[in-house]
Amino acid sequence: MPVSRKRSRPRPFSNDEVILNDAFDFYRDYQRLGNDADMMRPATPDNHHEFTRIFTRQINTVHKKLRPLPAKSWAGICCQPFVFGKAEPDWKDADSLTEKLTALLRRKKSATLTTVRILRIFDGPFIFLIKPDRLRYWLRSIALRDADETLADLRRMGF
Repeated sequence: MPVSRKRSRPRPFSNDEVILNDAFDFYRDYQRLGNDADMMRPATPDNHHEFTRIFTRQINTVHKKLRPLPAKSWAGICCQPFVFGKAEPDWKDADSLTEKLTALLRRKKSATLTTVRILRIFDGPFIFLIKPDRLRYWLRSIALRDADETLADLRRMGF
């Protein structure tokens, strides 16, 4: 019986599909259009939902019971909280954080260079991701990267 020599192309894993889709759907236009690209607009609730779905899926392969909580937004800044278990964060006085968070996230180095920080805060059962509100920070492929970095941080902390 003859053996087929035709090699079938392996189907990418879902994480590979996420990265490829973001590359084709967003990064390609970003290179062409710069700040006018879709990824430079504010992220929508649907974008956050997809981000949290990917992020929690990745974390929950190792640590069970992480769930997303509703995002909190300030002028140009978004905080996406997650919790292990059923606790709820205390948002009392959260509105007073706008100036402090803006100063932490954005630092103007010169007339042409501005650095943007991403904050990942671990507080008891909570993980807070605090970033600018632009879609480029909340893409599904970025959720994969953030989950990898979060898992590395959790391991360093002994979890």
